[in-house]
Amino acid sequence: MTTPRPATALPGPLPGPLVGADWLAGRLGEPGTVVFDASVGAHRGAGRRIPGARPFDLDGALSDHDAPAPHTMPGAAAFEDAIRALGVDDTDTVVVYDGAGVYSSARAWWMLRAMGFDRAAVLDGGLPAWTAAGLPVEECGPAYEGPRGSFTARPRTGLLVDAGAVRAALADPSAVVLDARTRGRFTGTAPEPRGGLRGGHMPGAVNLPFGDLQRDGLMRPAAELRAAFTALTGNRGRLYFSCGSGVTACVLALGATLAGYESLAVYDGSWTDWAMRPELPAVTGRRGQLFDGAASGDRFATPATGDERVLLTDFLAAQRATLELKCAGLEAELALRSVEPSTLSLLGLVRHLADMERRWFRRVLAGQHAPALFSSDADPDGDFDGAVSGPEAVATAWEAWRDEVAFAQSFTAAAPDLDVEADDEWRGKVSLRWVLIHMIEEYARHNGHADLLRERIDGAIGI
Repeated sequence: MTTPRPATALPGPLPGPLVGADWLAGRLGEPGTVVFDASVGAHRGAGRRIPGARPFDLDGALSDHDAPAPHTMPGAAAFEDAIRALGVDDTDTVVVYDGAGVYSSARAWWMLRAMGFDRAAVLDGGLPAWTAAGLPVEECGPAYEGPRGSFTARPRTGLLVDAGAVRAALADPSAVVLDARTRGRFTGTAPEPRGGLRGGHMPGAVNLPFGDLQRDGLMRPAAELRAAFTALTGNRGRLYFSCGSGVTACVLALGATLAGYESLAVYDGSWTDWAMRPELPAVTGRRGQLFDGAASGDRFATPATGDERVLLTDFLAAQRATLELKCAGLEAELALRSVEPSTLSLLGLVRHLADMERRWFRRVLAGQHAPALFSSDADPDGDFDGAVSGPEAVATAWEAWRDEVAFAQSFTAAAPDLDVEADDEWRGKVSLRWVLIHMIEEYARHNGHADLLRERIDGAIGI
């Protein structure tokens, strides 16, 4: 029968889910303060530790080894037993660190939260920050051999989720799935470290490498974290996190918590679990292979010699097709303003270019009364900054753009030559030749913007 430990006073409250080395140093060794080393891989058992640290073994007892994906959360009973064996009471304060910095420690912190334990925090910068501050370390001794604790697992639903919940989130306009892997792994241009696992990412997921939330080994300030998430999520408040096996996804969960988000979930098993299921879709974003089919490959395959009108109209047609391809497969995501502080969105680009087509071909060259559709003198940036959400706004923008492109094409085809001229209040006398060249430049510039926007939205890249 286990002899209970004598009661001790409760440690002081945590300042939040993240503590600094100085905060921990001032409380190290106090009754009720437990320090866990949650290092994995090469950092596990590296020979030194913060004095008194106990092993939170994500590669061992604190993962379910019967699950197909590594680092899967064990059941409540197994987790409770493992934490009790490490001497943790319900009243203890726990600080978790790892040897890499902020890496696997966030996974241990999130697991404790998922089991109803909120008296836990991550050591900012981990062991590297601790040693850089000149604080003491000791050689790693035997595993914890002290008395068992009284920790009680109280599982919370929704903090760790499965593939079904993630698939539903991908189809939910109020949710977003963020992938913490490197951009190469996300796009499929770099191999997965687990042999035989297919590469790529879930359709509709967006890429936020966990290292982007850190600077000099420490988590970035809350305002910067908020900006990093807002750039990818817009006003969506339900965030789901994935990575290779559910470890660094928890770094995103930590960052989002620090940034003030509340509705958060981690995909247990993450890409390893998803990629092992052949029924679940995956996409890659290899440069030049984003867009399949003849529409992509034929854009720039037209003749490079011959009639000037043909050359210019072919170039402009290729740029128009590029805009459509940059937006392919996106609906509500077109409205995401994903590069702060800019208010540009892909939908804003479509609206702006619809107004530019209308201005030059219909109003200037054809002399029609054709006021701008999405901007005005009172709101000159209305095309970029107007209503940019909802399926109606998307459908209206595309319909307007296609109507204006069709008019421009018919006007150009019917013009007797490229020297047709008209008066413009901005440029003065302009020719059809100049307008075609100007529109090629306009599309080329904004397609560059579309490149950046699309890559920030879901990691998709392509020429």
